[in-house]
Amino acid sequence: MAYNTEVITAAEVKALAINDTAFDEAYFEDYIIVVQRKYLKPTLGDDYYDEILTEVAGATLTADNTIIVENFIKPMLAHYIVYEVFPKIHTQVTNMGSMENYTEFSRQNKSFEYSQNRDFFISQGDNWRKDMIEYIKDAQDNDATKYPLFDSCVDKVQVNKRGIIFY
Repeated sequence: MAYNTEVITAAEVKALAINDTAFDEAYFEDYIIVVQRKYLKPTLGDDYYDEILTEVAGATLTADNTIIVENFIKPMLAHYIVYEVFPKIHTQVTNMGSMENYTEFSRQNKSFEYSQNRDFFISQGDNWRKDMIEYIKDAQDNDATKYPLFDSCVDKVQVNKRGIIFY
């Protein structure tokens, strides 16, 4: 396996998840591997993840894996990467606190706006993840030889990942 192989580039993240041509894609570069390991590896399982990385590194993706990578993994990773980078790109730490970028001026960041914007990206990543799992399972139902290294995934229970806590 090519342990440090990136499945997606920073330019692809920008194209798939950010609709701003002036946005600096360099924000994403340090997060691609981290996000792959955090979100993609547990979803695919160790063996299938290793297969994908090896094929991407050698530019030898099979037809089935090309469908998974291009149609599901890249959009999923793009949104998860923006989710993970969002605190860095959304706010700047100053001597006045956490400030939101707002035209020529800054204003105090409101936690609801921040969390609502960030939640959009995790939700989109989760949707792509679920669609990929469903696609793989449907393909396996039609042909048992498809995606043999894919571990059967069970959705993990998420406790209070998003929401409002009242006191």
